[in-house]
Amino acid sequence: MSRNYSGQTAEGRAADRRARLIDVGVEIVGTQGVSALGMRSVCRAAGLSQRFFYESFADTDALLHSVYREALSRLEKALAPAVTSGDLHAMFEAAARLMEDDPRICRILLVEPVADVRLRSYVRETIPAITLAVLGDRVAGSPDDPRVRMRFSALFGALISLFVEWTEGSLGTDRDAFAGHVTAVATQLMSENSSVGTT
Repeated sequence: MSRNYSGQTAEGRAADRRARLIDVGVEIVGTQGVSALGMRSVCRAAGLSQRFFYESFADTDALLHSVYREALSRLEKALAPAVTSGDLHAMFEAAARLMEDDPRICRILLVEPVADVRLRSYVRETIPAITLAVLGDRVAGSPDDPRVRMRFSALFGALISLFVEWTEGSLGTDRDAFAGHVTAVATQLMSENSSVGTT
């Protein structure tokens, strides 16, 4: 049985340390990029020894995966009410609001995967399922179909461009108009009629 210190068990303290490391990872990747994510820099910013880093993560790759999952979780939480109601416009508006409030999420989920092969693999593992959850029956075909995956890739490319420009403030301030445009783009790209070069 774990002993309590200051009202916390050993497991609770370990969970807190892990959360601190992930929060620092979100800050570093979200402001400086994946290249700045090092074990020593993370430990220094978290105020923890390297021993505690290895308590939670085998290496920085494992931390990066957790940073990606944390950013994705924050996005999913922001979208949840709109996903439940099936309101696509509200989903993109919620995503735009989140990325306005926390541009780190945009960088982690959309910008850094372009250059980092590890993040790109995480995107491939997660984006099709998320797209299906968000777009529902607006997606024509199976995600196992290469032609559908091409549309996923086209949609992801469009979202990168649109949300990066939005987060940087170059597309104005009308969030409703922005969400309406993204909704139209997403619906078109994922519809059956958007197929290019197929018969």
